[in-house]
Amino acid sequence: MKSISIVISILFLSLISTSTLFSQDSLFKGISPAEFEIILLGEQTHGDGAVFDKKLEMIKDLHENYGYNLLVFESGMYDNFKANELYKNQKEEIDIFKQSVGWLYTTTEVFQQLLNYLETHPELKILGFDSQESTLFEEYFLNDFKSLCSKNNIVISDEVYIEIEKTMIVRDFENYAFNKKDATNLYNTINAVIEKIDQIPKNDIETAVIVQTFKSVFSDLDFGLKSLQKEKIAIQNPRDKQMAENLIFIKDLYPNEKIIGWGASYHFANKLNEFEYTLETENYIKKQIAITDSIHGDSHTTTKEEISQIKDLKYAVPMGQILKEKYGSKLFSLAFTSYEGFYFDFSVEQISPILQPPANSIESDFKNQNIKTALYVLNDIPHQFYSSALGYIPLSANWKNIFDGIYYIEKMYPPKYVIYGNEKTKTVTFKGTSITGSIIDDDTSEPINYADVYYSDLNSSTVSNAKGQFNIPNKKSANSYLIFSSIGYESDSISTNSLTKPINIRLKKSKDDIVLNEVVVSAARVELSAEEIIKKARENIEINYVQTPYNQSFLFKISQLNSTDSLAIGEEAIIKTYNKKGINGSNKPENNFFAEIVHLRANTDAYEKSKWNNGIGALWAVLNRDIILSKTNVLYRNSSYDLKKEKSLNYEGQKVYQINFTNNSPGSYSTGYGYPAPIASSGSIYIGTENYAILKYEHNIERAEYQSKKSKKWIKQVHNIVQTYKNVQGKYFFNLLEVSTNTDIFSSDHQFLQSTYAMNKLVSNDIETSSVEILKRPLTELKQGYKKQLNDPYWEDKPMDFMIEIPTRTF
Repeated sequence: MKSISIVISILFLSLISTSTLFSQDSLFKGISPAEFEIILLGEQTHGDGAVFDKKLEMIKDLHENYGYNLLVFESGMYDNFKANELYKNQKEEIDIFKQSVGWLYTTTEVFQQLLNYLETHPELKILGFDSQESTLFEEYFLNDFKSLCSKNNIVISDEVYIEIEKTMIVRDFENYAFNKKDATNLYNTINAVIEKIDQIPKNDIETAVIVQTFKSVFSDLDFGLKSLQKEKIAIQNPRDKQMAENLIFIKDLYPNEKIIGWGASYHFANKLNEFEYTLETENYIKKQIAITDSIHGDSHTTTKEEISQIKDLKYAVPMGQILKEKYGSKLFSLAFTSYEGFYFDFSVEQISPILQPPANSIESDFKNQNIKTALYVLNDIPHQFYSSALGYIPLSANWKNIFDGIYYIEKMYPPKYVIYGNEKTKTVTFKGTSITGSIIDDDTSEPINYADVYYSDLNSSTVSNAKGQFNIPNKKSANSYLIFSSIGYESDSISTNSLTKPINIRLKKSKDDIVLNEVVVSAARVELSAEEIIKKARENIEINYVQTPYNQSFLFKISQLNSTDSLAIGEEAIIKTYNKKGINGSNKPENNFFAEIVHLRANTDAYEKSKWNNGIGALWAVLNRDIILSKTNVLYRNSSYDLKKEKSLNYEGQKVYQINFTNNSPGSYSTGYGYPAPIASSGSIYIGTENYAILKYEHNIERAEYQSKKSKKWIKQVHNIVQTYKNVQGKYFFNLLEVSTNTDIFSSDHQFLQSTYAMNKLVSNDIETSSVEILKRPLTELKQGYKKQLNDPYWEDKPMDFMIEIPTRTF
């Protein structure tokens, strides 16, 4: 066998001639880009930095020298059309493309370089071909779709719009998958809508895009439903078919423009089903999993599942195959590969090494010839050979039937991600004193949790913890008072001038907590239902909450206890935020926020090891639970809830409605929690009777249990949300947002094993609405590249306390 391998290798080397192999002297030497209408630039994974850098060089070359003006990403089609519209109309800056193109790309330095290039070359346009839409689609599409239908006199009921939003935009369709009648009705409803919009004249780009997007997203919904129903689907064939149709649509929309495609090599492949599965490939799969497990712990899939995924390539019909059949020699598809190095593995969110390719591979042959980079045209190579051009797993194939060319880069490296400076945090550190104490019930001496504590003449505030304890920075002035208030209690205050030790505040229960079902309107008493009160709260958002940019700083504390009640993660930080659009509802509230860490400390080494979205990096996820900022709750989607008006309560001298709610259709649409779908949710919302401002919100969500793929353990989670709002100079800002999660873990035969508990607590620290500082770091990248400041004096008089109250659980 060894001699055969040597012969094959020699034969292979003899075929690398000057007609097929071209050095780095010219990116496209040996082919004529002017002859093509479409050039597809692939990538082994989405974490290949060297490939990203090379693609940017190629894009500039193709645009400047060959007239390629459309750069089409493996990202949402509507997302990118909308980004272009907002940017063109000067409603957003060029950074809006960081929301339309997948974050796998937009967090990299090379993408920022691309945006800089676009600003000086406006004729180059970013578009997208994917059927999987994201941020801007969720934010804008439904209103654009409603406007299109209204303009063309197409009547669609409110119930149908809600169903479209729920299933196609929020993607809350899990219940449909297991109810044949509901699924059939859904398909009939959407197909009826498609019949109507197909009659609309496609006289402009916006109309054509909206109609195509509706069909594209419906295909993705269909793919998702069939996947949940365990229907046998080869790889991602439905998605690839739709992506091909979307790219064809774009080409028809811009018939005179040349296209550069940016996406995964798998999607750009042609006859991928012609590869040969070998023992060599299987051994590499096992090696790769072993390396992943040794570095990162158990991998997300089993060896059997990984092998099955590779074998299923026999049934693959990638979009590249569909496009090749349509455009033939007018399309050139280019894969990339490397011999060694590292890439960023998004499945485990860590850097992973590349396995050395087999001896009889194209990568080894390039390495043996000491070639650093090369474009290798495949049209003259008739035999099979190994290449790791797809996910760094070597496959044996006649590669000329799969790609038109392979671009070799000897050494791979991960993408360079945008690192934001920490200069701000170094100039504001200071040592300060605090006022501490406890708030208790005057009758029972029991602690009052979630009580508001704030200065009479400042925007600084805090809330009491589960034991009624509070800690607030000492910012006293000559006439300062601390005010203490809680729903159902009479407020109290105390001068800060003589405070030198911890204080105890006793609040008396209000005597005015009575049932109140009426309010006076135009001198007549009108009874308001719970639904009407919720509606008025929603309608008064622009009046009650600031609608202009503002800064708000928070104390953000993270506590995660493992099965032995020991601290797994303990982090707390002072974080300054900038909300560029004010307080209003959104499907993606995190996109309006920017932030910087001002002070940070952690009492475990998990900070350095944790992923970007763990610990304080999860602030964006916590803000998604805000009842005003996020639309996935009872305020905006009350049709999913049964509402009941309870007695009114007293809060700071005004009456407050208490409305209890129970979710009659729990899911991501109404709760914000996706798979595994919630099975129950309920809570209360407290609304002022005079201005209908929301003052407090409590929500408990129980999710369906699910089984871990690898350990086969059963996992069940319960979430609890508590939020309070307070009035600051006539506008309401949230004072507390606390999200806790209890996770119960069971064996494969449902024997209880252990519980873990996590608490994310966000407390307002200060608010600025006049001299607003514009911050540039996206909230979702809060933790990216941040380096802790050692021995920050800010924390000197603040004891480290990550203890949390764990609710009693019974099984």
